[in-house]
This record gives sequence, C-alpha cells and structure tokens, in this order.
Amino acid sequence: MKQDGYLNINTKYNFVIGIVVSREDKASMNIAQFLTEKWRKEDEIFFHEEKFLVFIDDMHLYHDSIDAELEKKYGIKPEVIIFPSRHKAKAERKTLSVHPIGNYGNADFGGKEKELVLSSPVLMTNALRMLYEKAKGMDYEICFEVTHHGPYLSTPSFFIEVGSTEREWMDMDACKKIAEVLHELNFPPNKKIALGIGGGHYAPRFTDIALKEGISFGHMIPEYHLNSLDKKTAEKMIDATPGVKYAFFHGKGKNYKKIFEDLGLEV
Repeated sequence: MKQDGYLNINTKYNFVIGIVVSREDKASMNIAQFLTEKWRKEDEIFFHEEKFLVFIDDMHLYHDSIDAELEKKYGIKPEVIIFPSRHKAKAERKTLSVHPIGNYGNADFGGKEKELVLSSPVLMTNALRMLYEKAKGMDYEICFEVTHHGPYLSTPSFFIEVGSTEREWMDMDACKKIAEVLHELNFPPNKKIALGIGGGHYAPRFTDIALKEGISFGHMIPEYHLNSLDKKTAEKMIDATPGVKYAFFHGKGKNYKKIFEDLGLEV
C-alpha cells in the first residue's frame, strides 16, 4: 500500500528489483550516493518505481541469505537482487562489469562450495548493454565476468562492478554510470538465453556475442575451471539459468560440447 505517496514497508510489495549496498565497499557506497539523492526514503529503505535499495554493514560476498532477511524484516520479496560493488584484480584492468554468482570449486570468497546462485540472464545482459552505451568514450573495458564468489541466496541475482583498484572505485564518473544503469534498468523483451563455456575470466567472446548478437548469458564457466566441468556441474549451470536454450563455447570449452548437447541445449 501507499500512504501519501510513500510505501508502508511493513506490508508486502511487488518490487521487481532489489539493490543491496555494502557500507564496507567504497565503490558500492559511491554508486549508491547517486541513487539515494534521487530516490524516496521510508525508514531504512530507498525506493523508485519497482526498485528498492537497502544497506548492509558487511561485504556482499559473505552475506548469505540476504533475500530471506529482506522478506522477514520488511515483507519484501524482489524478483532479482543486484549487488553494486568494487572489483579487485592484480591485473589492475579498468573495467565496468557484470557477472553471475556461485562457485565451481571451493568457497574461498563467500557462497557455498560447488553451488551456483540463480542467475538473471536477461536483466544482467541488459545491464551490460546499457553500460556499454553509457560508458562510450570512457577509458574502461565493458565486459562480463564469469561466475564466481558469494554470497549464497535463493533469489536470482548478479553483481555490477567497477574495478580494479581504489582509483576506479573512487572514480565518481564511473560510479555514476553504474548508478544510471541501475536507475533505468528494466527487463527488455525476452532474448535467446545461453550459457558460456571456456575462455578467460573476463569472457571476451561471450561479451562480444551479447553486445552484437542479442544473446543473453546466464552462468559462464572459464577455462581455469573446466577440470571441474562434468554432467553434474553442467546440470547445475542449466538449472541456475532460467530459460536457457543455448550454449556457446570459447577455446578449450569446445571440448565439452557433447555434455551440453546431451542435456538438450543447442550448441
């Protein structure tokens, strides 16, 4: 219900997108700044149309079951949860990226060992395309990252990140571009949905296909995790990518086509 234009957050709502911001993450806080100055506030929640934003005190990666917390505390159950975040890498590449959540191996950075979180391929890929358009002329690589790290939750979700050093986390122009995407983001008409198998961490082939061919990607597994790719892992990728019909391959990933073909995907 609405009272004088504001939400009564003690009642259930049909929010579509939830945005979870970490107070420990400088980039996350910088991105949030551009949203909170525009969005309405009711108690601890900021909201705009069918989106809401909440803050947590710890890092996203280790905050499992945030969706269950939101439902218990506020009666809110979004269709998708997005985590705006910093990206950190030794290579120090300047990136604006999106990626699904989960672990193909050990849970060294949150989540559960060998468990994948439900992806949101259409919304995540739309965010990638919007970043690509908004960041033209900026000295950033716009890309997917493959599936990695936590947290673990039951709601479809993904990360949207700026990296890979503190210099980029504090780049307010870059953070503003991500905020603009989050402010405007919605579901486009349903696209062909695919998995990505092989290639590097920044998924260059799958990024290129998504930007040029209108394919939406869910879970992606890189070459460095192909040693763990068996039928069971492939089934987990399929189960955690709603609507998937296709699989695309890069490099040594092509050696695994039969697994996905036998599971009914078009390769």
